[in-house]
Amino acid sequence: MTDVTNKLSHLPHQQRLLEHFINTFEPEPDVVAAVLLGSLAGGSGDRLSDLDLMVFTRNDFHRNSHAAHTRFEQPFTIFYRLDGNHNERACFKKYLFDDCASAEIHCADLSEPFDIARPYQVLFDKDDIVSARLTDKPAPTHEDFAVYEHGDAGLIWELLSCIKWLSRGQTAFAKNYLKRLARAL
Repeated sequence: MTDVTNKLSHLPHQQRLLEHFINTFEPEPDVVAAVLLGSLAGGSGDRLSDLDLMVFTRNDFHRNSHAAHTRFEQPFTIFYRLDGNHNERACFKKYLFDDCASAEIHCADLSEPFDIARPYQVLFDKDDIVSARLTDKPAPTHEDFAVYEHGDAGLIWELLSCIKWLSRGQTAFAKNYLKRLARAL
């Protein structure tokens, strides 16, 4: 168990997901590095926080990662899955599990420009590529994200985000997001 997974011991659902992710993706020869981002990396995550993962790959692994994702999914009951491409060099899969835990796995080719902002935790870095991607710029916030970006297929994920914010008492934030979403619909 890594130091990062130990830090999640108070969140067993996320800890189990993270351990399984590492065990699944790290052995892949074309997976170069993985970083945990967001509130869980910063130590402020809660039971409903996403496991936000950035995976750096080579040799088109990001396009051919189906087998690794399938192995990652095997021990879990998945309530909802959303996948897509950010562009030609990066793709994602978002998961909502039956226990309400959630995860986002973003896979990008090494040629994809992606800065890593705080908070982050390096899970593994086989070729020492992470340090060159670190930035002092602030991480993107939910206010920066486009609404209805994935159409009807993404609505469950967007509504889940609103439920999380409401459960944390962030009512004004959830209302503003829902208004933006309603305009987009």
